[in-house]
Amino acid sequence: MPDTFPTIAANPYAWPFDGQWNAADTALLLLGFHESTVRNVGAQSELAVAMGLADLAHSLGIAVVVSQRGAEALVSDLALYRSKAVQHRGDNAFFGTQLEADLRQRGIRNLLIAGLPTDGLVHATQRNANDMGFECLLVADASKATSPARHTAQLRMTTFGNGLFGAVADSAAIHAALAPQGNLHHA
Repeated sequence: MPDTFPTIAANPYAWPFDGQWNAADTALLLLGFHESTVRNVGAQSELAVAMGLADLAHSLGIAVVVSQRGAEALVSDLALYRSKAVQHRGDNAFFGTQLEADLRQRGIRNLLIAGLPTDGLVHATQRNANDMGFECLLVADASKATSPARHTAQLRMTTFGNGLFGAVADSAAIHAALAPQGNLHHA
C-alpha cells in the first residue's frame, strides 16, 4: 500500500475525514482557469497559488486534472497539464463528461479542488463530487468568486452542517502536510 500523507488542518475537520490519503487515491482538480476568467475576476494571485499546488502535486505523483469549458483558452501556465484536461459544457466539470469514470478507474477518492469562480463552476463541481462520494477539500486561496462576499458565502456553504460538502483549507495547510516528505506515514 502506498505511503499516506498526514491529514490537512482544515475547517470544519482535519481532511480527509478518515485520515487516509496518498498520491494514488488523490487528484487535484483545477477548474475554470481560462484566460478570460482569470482576467475578468482578477485572479492572478489565485492562479499562482493553484500553479504552486499543481507543481507540488505533480512532483509527488498526485494526478492533476484541468477542466476546460468549450473552446475557452486555458492560461498558458497550465501547458504541462493540458493532456489531462476534461472538456465540459456548463458549470459542472462532471456533467456530460467522463470525469467521474476516469477518476474511479484510477482509484481516486479524494479531491483537492481549486478554481474559478468559486460561486459557479467550483461549487457546482464540488457539490456533485461530494454527492458521488468523493472526499473534497476546497483550497480557499487558490479559488476566487465573482465578489469577495460570494467567495465567503461559498466557503461557508461548503463547511455548513459540519462539512456537508467537504472541508476548506488554505494552500499553506496543504504545503505543510505535503512538503516535508519525512512526514509520510507508512501503511
